[in-house]
Amino acid sequence: MDPELWRRRASLSPADETAYDAPMPTRATGFFLFLPVPLVLFLLTRAPLGTRASLGVSVPLMLTHRLYARPWALGRADRRCLWCGADLPPDAGSSCPELAVAEPSGRATWRACREAHAVPVRRVLAWAERRRSFLAVGIVGTLGLFLLWSAASALVGPGRGVLGLSFDDAVAFFRLGIAAAVLPLGWLAARTSSAAVGPLRSPFPLHVPALVGLRTVLWLFRLVGLLWLAQGTLQLVGRIAVLG
Repeated sequence: MDPELWRRRASLSPADETAYDAPMPTRATGFFLFLPVPLVLFLLTRAPLGTRASLGVSVPLMLTHRLYARPWALGRADRRCLWCGADLPPDAGSSCPELAVAEPSGRATWRACREAHAVPVRRVLAWAERRRSFLAVGIVGTLGLFLLWSAASALVGPGRGVLGLSFDDAVAFFRLGIAAAVLPLGWLAARTSSAAVGPLRSPFPLHVPALVGLRTVLWLFRLVGLLWLAQGTLQLVGRIAVLG
């Protein structure tokens, strides 16, 4: 936190100071609301309940997540930093920049705890908006094809596959497709030298990164993307070796 906010904090009343010193419940709630995201990915890629049951659990979790996660995030959009997820001081004022963003789900106004955290948010959104089609194909397209492929595999039964391609092949395709999309986003977007000029736009809803902070989500993209790239490549190489 910058010195100005520390000086403001020193002038808070005891009640406000106590509230300001207790950010963990908000962080913990955001983390809890974020948990369905990795749970869905685990169910989709590992199918611990079997392909049919795992799809039957993960798809409703995925479709209903925004029904509770987005209202919670929007209800705290003016009190939390979109970049790091920290709570803002009660009298933040103009020292905590507003970020009005046009999202697929509608226009929303978020905040950053300081200008230094507003800058990477603008950079990420500018990078992502310029590559809207790439991200849509890489993430939404890959997910859609994977769900169709997995559903078809579940219908024909384990071990039989679809057109000679198994559920494991579908998982490898999914991992490679998602990794190809999120690795550039995770590693390059916040490092670009150009930020958005004019109104901010986002090709994806921001309530999910707002739960834990956009910075945390980018790190997950980097780490999980590298892991999935390796796993998908190994599966692909093994498959080619078998066919050869």
